Amino acid sequence: MSSLIFLALLALALPTADEVVLTPAPDGTPVIGPAIRAASPGAVIRLSRGVYREHIVLDKSITLTGDEGAVLDPSQPFAAAWEAAPAYGAGVFRTASARKPATLFIEGKILAEVDSERRETANEGRWFWKSLLANGMPRTGLHYVRGLWLYRRDEGALFIHLEGDANPASHTWAVVWERAPIVTLRNAQDATVRGLTLMHSYVGVHIGQGCVRCAVVGCRIGAWDFNGVELRGGAAESLVEDNDIFRDSYEDLTPQTLPRPSGVGIEVSRDWYEVWQIHKIAGLYDRVGISITLTGSANRIHANRIHDVFDGIDLGEGEIESLDSPPVDPAHDRDAEIWENVIERTGDSGIEVGGPAVNVRIHHNVLRRTHGGLRYKLPRIGPVFIYRNVLVDGAPNNIWYSMDDSPAEGYVYHNTVVGGHDALHYNGWRRHHDIGAPHWHYLNNLFVTPAGYFHNPDARIPVNFTSDYNVVQGDARPYPDDPSRDEHSRFVPVIELSPGFPPRPLPESPAVDAGLDLSTYFHGKPLPGCEPGYFKGKAPDVGAFEIR
Repeated sequence: MSSLIFLALLALALPTADEVVLTPAPDGTPVIGPAIRAASPGAVIRLSRGVYREHIVLDKSITLTGDEGAVLDPSQPFAAAWEAAPAYGAGVFRTASARKPATLFIEGKILAEVDSERRETANEGRWFWKSLLANGMPRTGLHYVRGLWLYRRDEGALFIHLEGDANPASHTWAVVWERAPIVTLRNAQDATVRGLTLMHSYVGVHIGQGCVRCAVVGCRIGAWDFNGVELRGGAAESLVEDNDIFRDSYEDLTPQTLPRPSGVGIEVSRDWYEVWQIHKIAGLYDRVGISITLTGSANRIHANRIHDVFDGIDLGEGEIESLDSPPVDPAHDRDAEIWENVIERTGDSGIEVGGPAVNVRIHHNVLRRTHGGLRYKLPRIGPVFIYRNVLVDGAPNNIWYSMDDSPAEGYVYHNTVVGGHDALHYNGWRRHHDIGAPHWHYLNNLFVTPAGYFHNPDARIPVNFTSDYNVVQGDARPYPDDPSRDEHSRFVPVIELSPGFPPRPLPESPAVDAGLDLSTYFHGKPLPGCEPGYFKGKAPDVGAFEIR
């Protein structure tokens, strides 16, 4: 190595005048929090390799970065005196605990929790907490959900039942007692968290009130129980980029699918579906890789790998699930952009979009083996632009409307959907407002799905979206009795795709030059990504890729 190269590398390794380098305290004493409080705006706090047992609050314009092997892990060992509890069932164990854990970890993984105070679990029935504790899931016992725990305040005790009636004393246990995120960004501008491993928490990172231009970049975030990264409280212009985000649960979140009885397409195994049910019916509902709710404008979610989670990315207004409830604020989540993320193996939706959804762009993402694909959870206003995404093997749905009608203005164009069942689905209306989706446009999409384009199981829901210039394998047309409403779409028996991933059409595909030039489609202006000159042939190729 030359002396110049050596000196350059040495300069990179040494701290600068405004950089503080920390190492973990042998006794676990917090070192990051005091360093943040002492730091001046613009400073860099660099964490050396090691484990830091802290929850921290970042409320200044500083950068918190880590060397390889720098880990924030606030969990504590859970040294329990386990004893058999045969009165609750064979294989059930208990231990006294004066307080309820926020999250319980077995061998570092999240163990499924049963909330024994929910309406569904508090009374006799299939999901009664005593039945779950004694027997596991109604259909599969403790096969897919390999263990569960619950806490009873009236007894001051924590109960566990593991697969094979295993004695919990043979496992390693850890706990976090509070629901605090590992890292909370609050009232900070231009603060950055970079290159850290954040593990064993209820929430990984919270970007909240008063945050502007904050970033979480290049981190490894998992295991966490509720949300990996959450944006709340008006946070604006934030960036979540290039992170590896996973829940790391003890149950298997990889969707298990079977051929449908009709022989067309696939559906989720009813047995595996109990992994979804243990959370939705008996537990604490959704667990989300990146959750964006009630935020400010221009938040950006880019190039993350999100896998083995419940939901991948959720954008919207929480549990508002009917047009009967007005949006909290039409400005929430405005100008959000979600792009170039890879989302795989989700127990529920890959991406959910709801709320006002004003000028929201969702593009160039890959969703693979998701339980719910791309879900519209009541978008209200728009415009929302969904383009150049690839969805593969979504089951039971690829793209679907749920909960209620959608009055939003939406554009879904140049996407590729492969496998699963159908490409687009109306599903699960709780109320009917006779609106349908009249301002949605489906253009230049490639649908290589076993059951064709569209399915509507409820004749009460109006089918009134605009559809044209799509290329579809099979049929299932949205307007089978009115060809003039989808006159340029092509429905063909077979569309061959190239080997490898992501799937692309072959050069001789019917998708070549089959699209509509969208450079003036948006009220005389280009749709995003369709500026003049965006294609090379006679017309745009249909789907997520230009083929030739």
